[in-house]
Amino acid sequence: MPDDSESRDVPLERESQFAATRIFEPEESFTRQEEDIAIAAELLQAGLVNEREIVAAVSDWSIHGNVSLAEHLQKRSLINAEHFDALRQRAVARVDRARRSIAGGSQMPAAGKSMMLATLERLDGSGRVAKLLGVTVAARGGEDEARVMEGRYELIRKLGQGGLGRVWLARDVNLNRHVALKEISHGAGVAESVIERFKYEAEITGRLEHPSIVPIYQLGQDLATGRAFYAMRFLGKATLQDSINEYHERREAGDDDPMLLRRLLTAFVNVCHAIGHAHSRKVIHRDLKPENVVIDSFGQVIVIDWGLAKIIDDASVESLMDSSTTSSADRTSEGQVLGTPLYMAPEQAAGRLDELDYRTDIYGLGAILFAIVTGNAPHEKTQRQSADSGLGARGMISVIATGVAPAARDVNAEVDPALEAICSKAMARRRYARYQQAVDLADDVQRWMAGEKVTAYRESFRQRAGRAISQHRRLSQALVAATMVVLVALTTLAMAARQNRQAALQARFSQLNSQVREVELQMRGLWTDLAKDARFLAALPTIQSLVSAHGAPDDDREELWRDQLRSIFATMLQSNPDYLAISLEFNVDNGAKEIARVARASSDRAMVRIVPDGRLQTVKDDPLQAAVSLLEPGDLKYSLEPRARYGSDGPGGARISVASPVDSDDTGKAIGMTVIEADVVKRAIEALANMGTIDGEIFVADGLGQIWGFADPRAGVQGAETGTTIPELPADVVSEVAKRGKPFLLRGENRYVAQRFYVDPTGRGVLIFARLFEGE
Repeated sequence: MPDDSESRDVPLERESQFAATRIFEPEESFTRQEEDIAIAAELLQAGLVNEREIVAAVSDWSIHGNVSLAEHLQKRSLINAEHFDALRQRAVARVDRARRSIAGGSQMPAAGKSMMLATLERLDGSGRVAKLLGVTVAARGGEDEARVMEGRYELIRKLGQGGLGRVWLARDVNLNRHVALKEISHGAGVAESVIERFKYEAEITGRLEHPSIVPIYQLGQDLATGRAFYAMRFLGKATLQDSINEYHERREAGDDDPMLLRRLLTAFVNVCHAIGHAHSRKVIHRDLKPENVVIDSFGQVIVIDWGLAKIIDDASVESLMDSSTTSSADRTSEGQVLGTPLYMAPEQAAGRLDELDYRTDIYGLGAILFAIVTGNAPHEKTQRQSADSGLGARGMISVIATGVAPAARDVNAEVDPALEAICSKAMARRRYARYQQAVDLADDVQRWMAGEKVTAYRESFRQRAGRAISQHRRLSQALVAATMVVLVALTTLAMAARQNRQAALQARFSQLNSQVREVELQMRGLWTDLAKDARFLAALPTIQSLVSAHGAPDDDREELWRDQLRSIFATMLQSNPDYLAISLEFNVDNGAKEIARVARASSDRAMVRIVPDGRLQTVKDDPLQAAVSLLEPGDLKYSLEPRARYGSDGPGGARISVASPVDSDDTGKAIGMTVIEADVVKRAIEALANMGTIDGEIFVADGLGQIWGFADPRAGVQGAETGTTIPELPADVVSEVAKRGKPFLLRGENRYVAQRFYVDPTGRGVLIFARLFEGE
């Protein structure tokens, strides 16, 4: 088989049908095409770019154009000016070495083959670089191509060249079928150990009979050239690396079809089984990478290039080879580095050959999985950093030997965490932390594809629940259906309950509204009673008689009329429990002078007493008197403002005064006023007590929110200390209260009612606030 499987990109027809783009350059001069291929080889070797980047960069470039590859890559910013000159110098040196090797060796161009084509074969023996640049290099027929080995295998064209040998597309003339034929590179003068290694590769590959390992048809030696060769199945052109490149190119272009990834993972599982079979036969591969996995035209996965394979059990080797062959073929110096650095395990990079075992291949398998999910080799970043820092390949190997493999999600954030965990476990630095068998790795990948739990990843509860649902779809669907029925039923019940709660709340709120209205009516009833009685008193003939007798010298009738008036006042107080005092006041300079006053005792509200003349007061600068003096007969003035005399007699607390002007019938002038003082606190408490059951709390206060009385089911009906305000008023109520003199009615979301009304627009007004308890 070819040492680089990417060379299998040819169809089964003969040379004239192999490629669409070919180079024919008979001159033996130094060509730009040689330089371009040398530059691409240098870039890949140094790790400055990867294969996908080169393919993307040359999509709008041709090797036959006027722009060199180096100039084109510089324009695409893949290489900078600092690297440009050095890169061209190294490319020229590479071409020169190839030319010198041809001129000084045994591989001079055959007849019909140009020096340029021979050089290209030396520069790119596997054909991989030419393929990336979109070119298939086809040599003219020569004596090699005309050979027929052992009279059976007719060589058609060279597919590639590796370390041990060259691979040809050949035709088996006996069976008339195409095969791949690998022959050792040099016939004469080849070291015996190289020949033994070549045969060792063929024997190991032939020993591993498995559908995913390339079958060997024949191992022999060409009689004409003396070169050892073996024939095997021709697998076609596609490798796993090609499929990986295609998948990630499509993913980056927006075609993220999950089936593409599943096909790659299925191929990977087949590779794991093939390696697991090799391990069961005591064979380790030691050079696992996507380029060494071929996918044939039927989709079958084949692991190739067992040139670095090693048999762990020497006794098994002796059963296949004689002891002298085994000892030399398997002899590798301690400290030698074998494998491909981009996919290499730490113990390989360190050259600890005694530690290479099945778990080294497990690392290689993890590296292949890493490339599948990320599109990059695990150590690609390390290679670039080593190239940029000038450390080169030796520095890269040292980093791999001592470093830790990168996490897949650091390269591609879209990688599933479970797949990342599988990669990390397979590529663990310590061998004991890796999967111990290839089939265990394959099983975890298959579990992931089946939506099951993988052993390398600790799932969250949400992930476990999602996986359980996907694994039991019918049961999940039944549960979902049952859940939907339950949810619909619960939603219906909840809606009905909510509607019932809303209806109940609306009913409670309506009752609260009615109670507020009832309290308002009872408070207004006090105003009505006061108005009727105040007008009655102002029109008493007794007052006019007293007015006529007042101030007359030696007129004993004034005292008689005062006694009669006091008797009327006392009778009215006894008939109206809410009244606190009644008085007749005459106007004096800037004030009002009491002429007669009857009031309730402060110690006993049931006791009505006549205020002695010696305790009658004159109130200076009385706002009530000033307002009444401007009224017409029969008009009334209500006031909730405290007067100077309040508190000197009668029960304390808020009171309302109703005054009516008194005019002299003789002169027609205003001479004074009658004043009735009533207890608003008592009336508020009585109004609340008459409500019966109160569903919430109701406050009766003056227009500024100072409480006269309140009621709730827990505390009952109570008065409040003077100056206490309604607690926790809603913001919109507070805003309205601040607007003095303005009545309002607010209702808030079936929760509260606030109403302020006025009898005297210039006074304080009355505020009734009621609310339902929260959460009920």
